[in-house]
Amino acid sequence: MGTRRDLLKGILAVGALPLFNIGCAGFGSCRARQIAKGARIRVALIGCGLQTHAMIDGVLCENLVAIVDPDPVRFKILEKYVADTCTAEDKANFATARRFATYQDLFDKMGDEIDAVVVETPNHQHVLPAVMAMRRGIHVYLDKPLCLTAAECDLILAEARKNPGLITQCGTYGHSFPAMKYCVDRIAEGALGEVREVWAYDDRCNSIYQRPAAVPPPKGMNWDLWCGGSPICDFYPDSPDQDGMHPHGWHSWIGYGNGSIGNLGMHIMDVAFWALGLKDPDRVTCHEAKFALKGAWAFRDAFEFHYPTCKFGHEVTMHWWDGLNDGVPYTKEYVNKYGMPYKREHLNIPPKVLEVEKANGFENDPFYKNGLLFIGTKAKLWFTHHGGYRFMPRSAGWCMPRVDRPTDFNYRRVTPKHFHEFYEAIRTGEQTIDNFEYSVPLAKTVCLGNISALAGKGSTLQWNGSHVTNDPAADKWVTKSYRQGWDPFEGRV
Repeated sequence: MGTRRDLLKGILAVGALPLFNIGCAGFGSCRARQIAKGARIRVALIGCGLQTHAMIDGVLCENLVAIVDPDPVRFKILEKYVADTCTAEDKANFATARRFATYQDLFDKMGDEIDAVVVETPNHQHVLPAVMAMRRGIHVYLDKPLCLTAAECDLILAEARKNPGLITQCGTYGHSFPAMKYCVDRIAEGALGEVREVWAYDDRCNSIYQRPAAVPPPKGMNWDLWCGGSPICDFYPDSPDQDGMHPHGWHSWIGYGNGSIGNLGMHIMDVAFWALGLKDPDRVTCHEAKFALKGAWAFRDAFEFHYPTCKFGHEVTMHWWDGLNDGVPYTKEYVNKYGMPYKREHLNIPPKVLEVEKANGFENDPFYKNGLLFIGTKAKLWFTHHGGYRFMPRSAGWCMPRVDRPTDFNYRRVTPKHFHEFYEAIRTGEQTIDNFEYSVPLAKTVCLGNISALAGKGSTLQWNGSHVTNDPAADKWVTKSYRQGWDPFEGRV
């Protein structure tokens, strides 16, 4: 395998020389790319994993000029998917896009030919392409949970603020659903009364119960590049029982993904942040964090986030539960390879949610297996980012059914709306509603959940927005160490 210096042609070596050839006159001095009237936006797609299949229609709404992935097999898989599902026009667009193994090569060779990037990499590879793009004045669509660490979240927000003309969009596509806007508006109108308590729960168990046997990476793939700034790890293949590290199982590993809360936390908690105007919590308590394997995230979590105020002026408590129900064995008999328990009763759903479900007669038509419950003084509201919601009592607002059948929810039908908002904002210069200014505090809540899990059951961490103030050991997890040449905080012109 070649060295990183050999592979990343055109990138300057670390040391006394600049880490990246950014191409601007000064740090933060780039102007955001302007789109000529009638021109199509030139988009680069960074990352061709499983999620890209759900997003490709949205990406192809404009002019796809480049695709990046260190695994050439992913190009072939995505090419087949496009050939089987997309229009003739989209197929032609996809066929002309240039292929790159690294986003460093992309920026070095095509940096002046790109208006926007869509970053769909594993979480540990989110921050660097986003920062490199923003420093060039390139607009950024960055998938959830935005970053691997809270410090990375602060970095991308700082970069966005240096260039107010930059358009940013978080990939929490439910933010563009009419259902979420309707519920946010009803809460603003006072339909629920005062909401001081929210219960959020997830149907994922993004952990590992048994370390797989390591094998060589796929032929033609550069594993060093895939690992990026994180330590070089073993390559774990996909198997009938467990999801491999690549292209999806990285969610479960510390240093590469963010566990269950990182997988869906931003989707699920989005409606609460929007409706209540939440920012950073001031503390988090870990009520449960059960680990099965060193290096992997917990298979059962329960956190309590306290927000000292919201846009209505009062405090809010957000509960988060994920993984397996108490007493359910963490084995392949109970959880599928993607970390989803086979039965609803195996999920770690908060008793409060089940209590409200039963009290309102929904036992035979239960809430979806992940979602969020608002507890108001006048009414309650259950919501799932898939678009379903129920006001209780019904007089408080409309009800949409739960969504748990493939025909009810089609990513390829709904995600283009989120991309259209991003593209329209680039053309008009008016920021998206799911921009980094809004989404970074939500992303940092996710990261704080990770820190809380590592601190362990019974811990209460005080949080000032950027640091843990009462536990020096826990505060070290706010950031991470990077391999030489991959540190986004060292980039300079």
